[in-house]
Amino acid sequence: MLALQAILVGLFCWLGSVCTPFMGFTLGWYVLSRPLIGGLICGIIFGDIPQGILLGAVVQTAYLAVVTPGGAFPAELGFIAYPAMGLALAAKMDTGMAIALAASIGVLGTFILNFTLAINSVFNGMGDRALERGDEAGFKRAHLLYPQLLQLIVRGVPAFLAVYFGAQYIEGIIASLPEFVITGLLALGGLLPAVGIATLLFQSVKERYFILFFLFGFVAIVGLKLSIIQLTIVALVLAFLFYRSTVNDAKEKEEVL
Repeated sequence: MLALQAILVGLFCWLGSVCTPFMGFTLGWYVLSRPLIGGLICGIIFGDIPQGILLGAVVQTAYLAVVTPGGAFPAELGFIAYPAMGLALAAKMDTGMAIALAASIGVLGTFILNFTLAINSVFNGMGDRALERGDEAGFKRAHLLYPQLLQLIVRGVPAFLAVYFGAQYIEGIIASLPEFVITGLLALGGLLPAVGIATLLFQSVKERYFILFFLFGFVAIVGLKLSIIQLTIVALVLAFLFYRSTVNDAKEKEEVL
């Protein structure tokens, strides 16, 4: 059973790439490679959907602000979404340990991604030479077959090996770690989501005082125990009042001028 689960994790790790045959960036990178989606899929694979969604949601917060300017990948989310989530579910990790594991695997995945992109340039040259010879079949192989075989080898195989072999030993490894190491990993796991949210706020907030709205929502959930639906209604009221206030201010300025 574990072998089949590891194969499925490897398959989705291959699909959750920027170079998959299924719409690449759109469906691969921006959908399948998200930790939240990966957590759901791995939860289905390992038969624990609630825990998969929980782990995916927590890990996703650490990478909310991940963008790829100019093709630069700060972390390979496909490796975070699948082998990391698969290992966390197989080893029954808590959220803090899962985030620490995801951060490590994400960095390793970035090296694999850069290696893949470098090798793909070789396939581009092969395709150009095939065009010069008028070899249509060779051109298709260079641009459709070889890159996907490479992707499957460098993504699917490591993901399979990590889940299949890692799941058998990682519980013992975690149990053997000193207490201060566990405490440090849990602290890191609690810090990274806050860093992700802070980075997203820094990138998206137009005015610094808008952060007050975020803090109000945080206090409403944690302190006042409002549900998401209740908070949404309150947020809509505040947004409407804020909008009306800014519109009235603008009209008053126009009248003065």
